[in-house]
Amino acid sequence: MNLEKILIELLEFITANEGKLNLDEASKKLNTSKEELAKALNEALNRGLIHKIDEQFKFSIQGERLLESHREEYLHRMVHNYVEETALDRVRDWDRHWCLRHGFDLEDLNALRGDLKAIPARIEETTPLITLSEGERGKIVYVYGGRGLIRRLADMGLTPGVEIVVLRKALLNGPVEVAVRGTNLALGYGVARRVFVKRVSQHV
Repeated sequence: MNLEKILIELLEFITANEGKLNLDEASKKLNTSKEELAKALNEALNRGLIHKIDEQFKFSIQGERLLESHREEYLHRMVHNYVEETALDRVRDWDRHWCLRHGFDLEDLNALRGDLKAIPARIEETTPLITLSEGERGKIVYVYGGRGLIRRLADMGLTPGVEIVVLRKALLNGPVEVAVRGTNLALGYGVARRVFVKRVSQHV
């Protein structure tokens, strides 16, 4: 893994841990040596991406932009792999690409970027709901879609931070039955693959 990739992973780890960093813990979580992480930490500090204040690390504007760009690229890969099931595009102008290729208007796009920025976990730990097996739990992190879809799912109780359990998955991209807030719901495959979750280790 090159230094830039380790640096990004380290920034994601710091975000998920609310500005705190324990190199031993990070080394285990990221499967990277402490020496490599220490080198990436020094690089981030030297480039002014983060600053240490007391015992916490704070992001600079440049650091926030780097993290936001990484999260946007990660989401883009997930969209092509799971939502649209198409080959990955090479992007030069992200605003234009999201609007023309993926059908967003600027208001929806800004809302999506705000949701990505607010994720309190490593972006690499998020995955579409359809990747969970029957019996697995996940915590909703964000929904990929426009205002109408987000509002419709919110009316069903499917909002960020809510825990969801996969009860049944129909064959051939059929509906996914889930339990959420004490209610069982059947989500169409096309909707379920737009709901991104972080796996929760406990099983039913």
